Amino acid sequence: VGATKILVMPLPDISNLAPLDDERLRELKEQTPQDSSLFNRLYALFEIEGATLIKDIVESLAVGDRSAVHEAVHKVKGSAAAMGASRIYALVSASIDICRADGDLGQLSGLPSILEIEYASYLKDAKRFLD
Repeated sequence: VGATKILVMPLPDISNLAPLDDERLRELKEQTPQDSSLFNRLYALFEIEGATLIKDIVESLAVGDRSAVHEAVHKVKGSAAAMGASRIYALVSASIDICRADGDLGQLSGLPSILEIEYASYLKDAKRFLD
């Protein structure tokens, strides 16, 4: 008797989502009206951390390290939620489901490239919130 394979949805279609949640970014800026540079610093950290985490995902996928992939996408999920990066959040949420359900990591092979595009889109759009 063969093992039962759990079917997991592939990465979601994010084309109907805005790159960023304007309301979330306004909330971030309003949390510290006396320190207008806070969002600028968070933006810079998000940009740097994103590049590092994408690299981590690439390396983890290359060696099939499910735990490391899960850890990296979980970090992306947290920062995407905090920064209102809607598309990135949706992508990594589905990726976490694939990792947790022992899904085929091959389904995530395109994730790093998509994340690079989505980070660039978010960063471009979020610039209007910089001081």
